[in-house]
Amino acid sequence: MNRDATAAVLVVDDEPTVLETITAILAQEGYRVTAVRSAEDALPYLQSGQLDLVLTDLRMAGASGLSLLEEVHGQWPDTVVIILTGYASLESAIDALRVGAYDYLTKPCDVQELKSTVARGIERGQLARALRQRMEELDAANERLRRFADELQRRVDEATAELRQKVDELAEAKRSLEEAHRQREEFVSMIAHELGQPLTTISGYAQLLGRRNIVPEVEERARSTISAETRRLGRLVQDLADAWRVSAGRFPVDLAESDLASIVREQVDLARGGTDRHTIELDAHVEQLPVLCDEDRIAQVLSNLLDNAIKYSDGPKIHVAIRVDGRQAIITVRDRGPGIPRDRLEAIFQPHVRLGGPTNNGPR
Repeated sequence: MNRDATAAVLVVDDEPTVLETITAILAQEGYRVTAVRSAEDALPYLQSGQLDLVLTDLRMAGASGLSLLEEVHGQWPDTVVIILTGYASLESAIDALRVGAYDYLTKPCDVQELKSTVARGIERGQLARALRQRMEELDAANERLRRFADELQRRVDEATAELRQKVDELAEAKRSLEEAHRQREEFVSMIAHELGQPLTTISGYAQLLGRRNIVPEVEERARSTISAETRRLGRLVQDLADAWRVSAGRFPVDLAESDLASIVREQVDLARGGTDRHTIELDAHVEQLPVLCDEDRIAQVLSNLLDNAIKYSDGPKIHVAIRVDGRQAIITVRDRGPGIPRDRLEAIFQPHVRLGGPTNNGPR
């Protein structure tokens, strides 16, 4: 019995004796043989999809074996087709092989040749199906690998994005630390500058108190000024201790009810004692002006304005005024210095900015 005895074979021939003979021979080999007499009768069996080999006559009534071969090759490419012909010619053989026939036999064919050709054809079909199955398995494996590679790439992309985000966060943290350090240094520099004015004032009035025959009113004003500047000095020292809070934008302001007119007079008196080149005029329309403010901060701002007016104005007069406009108190300091160009108004609020270059002198 043939080693491919489980194979299913379809024999198609319109000659009954040939059909019966071939069917008997193949059945003896152990094949599951089905016999039909036309191409039309063969189609239902082919549609079952369970045939390993078709052995068909080339010329038959109705559709030819070549037509059947084309149908099989187009729809069931794994089914092997062998052509039988009683009119062997090179042309017919070439036509059959060109369409997709595995081989062809000439009627009447040798029994051994028939058996060996069918056996080889079935083996060829089995190998083709096995190859196709392996190819499908390989395609499935490749698809799994592709999905795995896509998933791996997605995870790599996510990890890379997270890493990039962490790097950006670290870079931003570094910039924030550098900015905080810069602001701290600027603030310390500013406080060091601000400490100079109170110390100069305290030193001057301390020397004044050391003189003999000092007028009581001057002595009282000196003591009061030293007390106020000492308090301001303490406030600046506390600001220096709290530099980290200021650098973070939390500038401390202590609001309390104060006499704004008194603060202005005090700073004008201090400024007058610091210059012999200028006449500082005070135009105060009110004797007292109670307001809710931070007394030391207002004094600090006014002191800086007067100090700048003394340093940068050549004119002999500096005019200070305080007035009330509705619910607002307005303080002005005017001098004949170079002034501030309109396009630099915002810049003067940046740390360490100095304006240079010629401008038209006039009241500022």
